[in-house]
Amino acid sequence: MSTDITPNPGPVEPDEPTSSTTADSKQADTAQADTKQTDAWTAPDRLAGADAASGGPAADDPWAVPGEAGDEASVEARKRDHKRFWQVGAAVLTTVVLGAATAVAVTLPDRTDLPGLATPNDGRYAFPELTLPPLPAGASAPADNKLKKHTADLRGLLLPLPKGAVGTGPSAAPNASPSGAASPSASASPSASASASATLPPVVGRWVPCDRDAMLAKDDKYTKFLISDACRGAAAQGWTAKDGTRAELRLFRFGSQDEASNFYSGVNLMTATKDIEASHVDIAAFGYPVAVGQVNVRDSDAKSGDRPTGRIGWLQYGDVVGLVQLTNPQGVPDQAFRQVVLLQSAMLA
Repeated sequence: MSTDITPNPGPVEPDEPTSSTTADSKQADTAQADTKQTDAWTAPDRLAGADAASGGPAADDPWAVPGEAGDEASVEARKRDHKRFWQVGAAVLTTVVLGAATAVAVTLPDRTDLPGLATPNDGRYAFPELTLPPLPAGASAPADNKLKKHTADLRGLLLPLPKGAVGTGPSAAPNASPSGAASPSASASPSASASASATLPPVVGRWVPCDRDAMLAKDDKYTKFLISDACRGAAAQGWTAKDGTRAELRLFRFGSQDEASNFYSGVNLMTATKDIEASHVDIAAFGYPVAVGQVNVRDSDAKSGDRPTGRIGWLQYGDVVGLVQLTNPQGVPDQAFRQVVLLQSAMLA
C-alpha cells in the first residue's frame, strides 16, 4: 500500500506590491482629495466645524451660505444709518434756510428799525441824493482847471433841504441875477423862458446881494472885504430842522482864487454875526473833515450844557467862499454841524 505524502509548503509569504500597483493607489487618493476640494456640493469641514462651534446655521444646515447669520443685524444697522443720514440732512437744510431767511430779514429794513440795533439820533440830517448842477458848454469842473474857477450856477452848489426841515428866507426867483436885477432872459418871450427852464434842472438856493446881510454881519466893519475883493455873486439857502436847529448857508464867488483867499482870511476875524453875540476859534477845527479846500470854525461863547448855541464855519475852495452857520438855543449838535460842513465842501468840488 502506498501512501502519497504531500510535502508542506511552509508559510506563504505575501506577494510584494509591484510599482504599478502603488502608483495606481496614489493616483486614486489624489483624485479623491481633488474631488473633495472642487466639489461645490461638499460643505467644507473647516467652515462646518466653525459654524458648529459658534452655533450658526451651518451646524444644522450644511447648505447655509457663510455670513448669512448676521444679515438681520446688518439690515437693522443700515436702517439706523439711513435714518441718521436723513436726520442730519434735515438739520443742515433747516440751518441753511433759517440762516438765509435771517440774513434777508436783517438786510431789508433799515438798521435803526431792527430791535436792539437802533442807535440814538445824534443830530445828523437825512439829505436827498446830492447832485451838482450842469456845467456850461466847454467848461470844466474847478478840480480840472488850473484857476479852480466855478462856472456852474452858484445856487445849485448849495445843499438842499434835509428831510423834515422847513425852508427859511424868500423864495428863489428863477430869473434873478447875482446882482438882484432881472436877467436878460426875463424880457424874452414866455415860450423861450419856458423852454430854457425845461432844459435846466431846478436849483435849491436863491440869489442874494453881496452885502452885509449876505455875510450875516452885525455891522459894515467886515463887509468892506466884499468890495475890495470884488464879490461877483452870492447865493443863500436856509432851513429849520425838527430839533429847532436853524441853518444858514451862503456862497460868495470872486474873480479869482487869490481874491477869494483874501476874503476868506479877513472874514475869519469876524467874531460875531447877527445871530451870535460873540464867538471864539474852535481849536479842534483842524480836525474837521472837508472834501476840498480849507475850513475855519468858530463856536459861540454862549452854551447850553456842554454844547455851544451857535457854530460858524467858513469854507474856501478856488474862487468861492462858503459860510455855514447853525444856531439852536438848546445847543447845536456837533455831528450835524460836522455833516453840513463836510457835505457843503463836497458840493464845491
